[in-house]
Amino acid sequence: MSENTSQRMPRGGACANCRHRRMKCDGAVPRCSNCERSTGRFRACEYFDRGTSESQIEDLTQEIAELESQIQGRESPNAAQRTDNGVFLHDPYVTPATTQVQSVWASTSAQKSEEVPLQLRQNLLSAFIPYAKDLGFFLDLTKICTIILSTSSQGIRHVETLPVTPALIHIIFLLGSHLSTSSQITAFEPGFLSRATESVSHILSFPTTNIPGMTTPDYSQQKVLEAIQSHVLLAQYFFLTGRKLKGKYSVTIAVSLVLGTRMHCIRSEEVVPSQGLMQIALGAGNYTSGISLSGHEAPQTQFQSEKEENQRINAFWIVLALNSRWTAIDGHVSSLPYWTARMRVDTPWPCLIWHERQMNLNPATRSSSTIQRFLASSPDDAHSMLALHAKACILLEQAFELTKRYEWNQSTPDPDPTSFARKFLSIFNNLMKLTTRFISQLPSISSIQDSSPSDSVYTQSSNSDSKKRTLLVIHTLARVAIIRLYILFENTSYSSSDERVKTHRLRVEAANESAKMIDLVDGRGMVFIDSIMAMLWPIITHVLSTEIHRLGQRRGGQQDSRSFVYQKSYDLIVRTMSGLASSSPLMNEQLMKMQELSRSE
Repeated sequence: MSENTSQRMPRGGACANCRHRRMKCDGAVPRCSNCERSTGRFRACEYFDRGTSESQIEDLTQEIAELESQIQGRESPNAAQRTDNGVFLHDPYVTPATTQVQSVWASTSAQKSEEVPLQLRQNLLSAFIPYAKDLGFFLDLTKICTIILSTSSQGIRHVETLPVTPALIHIIFLLGSHLSTSSQITAFEPGFLSRATESVSHILSFPTTNIPGMTTPDYSQQKVLEAIQSHVLLAQYFFLTGRKLKGKYSVTIAVSLVLGTRMHCIRSEEVVPSQGLMQIALGAGNYTSGISLSGHEAPQTQFQSEKEENQRINAFWIVLALNSRWTAIDGHVSSLPYWTARMRVDTPWPCLIWHERQMNLNPATRSSSTIQRFLASSPDDAHSMLALHAKACILLEQAFELTKRYEWNQSTPDPDPTSFARKFLSIFNNLMKLTTRFISQLPSISSIQDSSPSDSVYTQSSNSDSKKRTLLVIHTLARVAIIRLYILFENTSYSSSDERVKTHRLRVEAANESAKMIDLVDGRGMVFIDSIMAMLWPIITHVLSTEIHRLGQRRGGQQDSRSFVYQKSYDLIVRTMSGLASSSPLMNEQLMKMQELSRSE
C-alpha cells in the first residue's frame, strides 16, 4: 500500500501519471493513491524530481509504442477507407496515371531494387537542396549529395557498399519529390514514401561492414546521426502533409536517440558516462562527450572529430526545437522535459553560422544548465541561426507551459493563493522581459543582403531567400510567444484595467508586426516555408480579426483608420497561406479552418 506523506504536495510535485491525467496527486510513495487504484498503463508511478522514475528511454519506448498503435488505428489505409459497417471505399479522384506510377514503384520496391536513374536523382536533389536547412538538415550536405550523384544505380542497389544509409537517401528523395514543381517528379512521391517508411524502421540495423575507408565503430556513430537526421526529415514531411500524429512519432524517436546517446550532455561540466545507451547497443567505441583531443592526433582525425561534434550539437538543438514547438502548439506532454533535473541540458548552443565554415569550440570549453541560464537571462554569445531558432522555440514552449499551469491552478486552486500569485507573477515577468529583449535583439529580415545564385548545386541552400525564411520563422515564433503571454495576462485576475488596455494594444501590435514581415521575404511568391507557420499564422490572424471586429463595433459600424491597416495584414497572411496550400496539406487545412471561423464571426 502507498505510504501517505505528511507534508502538503508542492506545486509541480505530482507524479507523471497525475500530471498527464490532470488529477490531483497526494504524493504518496512509492505510489500515489491514484496510481495505486489504477491498472494497465498507469500502474507505474514516478516522480520526476525524486529520483525514483524509470529511465527516459523506457518512457519514450512506451510512448513510441502507443503512437504506433494510434497511427495504425487512425491512419492505416484500411482504417481510412472502411466505413463503420465494413464497406470498403475507393478514392474516385485517383487518376489512372497516378495509379500506374504507384503500381510500378510498388512492384519495384517488392523486388528490392533501389535503382533511381541519375537524371531523376539530380532533379530530386535540385528540389530538396534549397530547403535543406529549413527542414533541419545538419549533416554534410555536399558529401551526401556527392555520394548520391556519383554512385551508380548498381551501387545503390547493393546497399552494403553504400556509405550512406538507404533510409536517409529515400527520405531526401521523398522530400525532393514533394517539393518539386514538376508534376512528373511529384508523381513518384507515393513510391518514395513507401520506401522511406519501410527503410527508416531498420536504419540502425543497416550493415556496417565493407564500407571503404571507414571502421565499424566510426560508422556506427555516424549511423546514429543519420538515423536522427532521417527521423527529423520524416517528421517534417509528415507535419508538412498534415499527418501530425506520424510527425510526433518521428520526433519522439529522434528525441529517444539524442537522449540515448547523451547528446544533451555534450561538453558537460559534470562527469558523464563515456558511452550512451545507443553506443553500447551498437557496439561502438569511445564516444565521450567533450573529451579534448590529444596534441599527437593527426590533423585530419582532429578535424573529423570536431566536425562530428558540431553535427551532434546541431542535431540535439534541432531535435529539441522541433519537439518544443510542436509540444507547445498541440499541447502534448513534452518528450524532452529539459526543466527536470534528469533532463537538464548541458550541451552548448550551436555555433554554426548560417552555411559558413564551422566555428569549432575551444577544446577547454565546458557547459552546464544551458537552457536554465538562458531562461534566467544570463548573457551568452549564441547568435547563430540554429541557436536563435532553438531559443525562440523554447520561449514559445515556456509561454504555453505557463498558460497550462495557470489554467490548472484555476481548476484546482492552490491552498495558498497568495503564494501562487507571487510565484506566477515572478515567472511571468521574467519570461515577458526575456522574450521582449530576445525580439529586440533579433536581426531584421531586411538586413539580409540578396545574394547572387551559386553555380554549385551544393550551396544553393545558402541563398538569401533561405536566410530570410528562417528569420521570418524565428520572428514569428517569438511574437506568438509574447502574444500568448499578453493573452494570459489579460485573462488573469492579477491585471488592472489600465494594464489590460496596454497589454491588449501591445498584443495587436505584435500580431500586426509579425504579419507585415511576410512582405520582406516576398511572401506572395513563396513556394515553401516551415510547416509550423501553418499553426502560427492562424493565431496571428485571430488577433487581427478580433481587433477589426472590435474597432467596428466601437465606431458604430464606421471604419476606424486602424482597421484598414489590420485588414491589410490579415489579407497578406491569407494570400500567403493560399499560395502555399497546394504544396502543404497542413497549410490548406488550417487556411480552411481560419476562413470558416472568419465567416462565423
